[in-house]
Amino acid sequence: MFGTFEARAQRAAETRAEARRHELAEALRALLPPEVAIETIEEGVLLSGPGFGRRVMLDASLRWTLAGLLK
Repeated sequence: MFGTFEARAQRAAETRAEARRHELAEALRALLPPEVAIETIEEGVLLSGPGFGRRVMLDASLRWTLAGLLK
């Protein structure tokens, strides 16, 4: 009986985590420029694009936007 409860809880947690990843990706799509590629992966959300690392380092508003969403 406990095994069944544990399996249901695991599925619920995985479903919620997937929904949260998609919510975060959609929020980022609304805030970031279109040249930033946003994809959901098992670990979270992957951001990439030409010069993305440099852009994050140089653009304070982008850093603050990302920091606010990742709390």
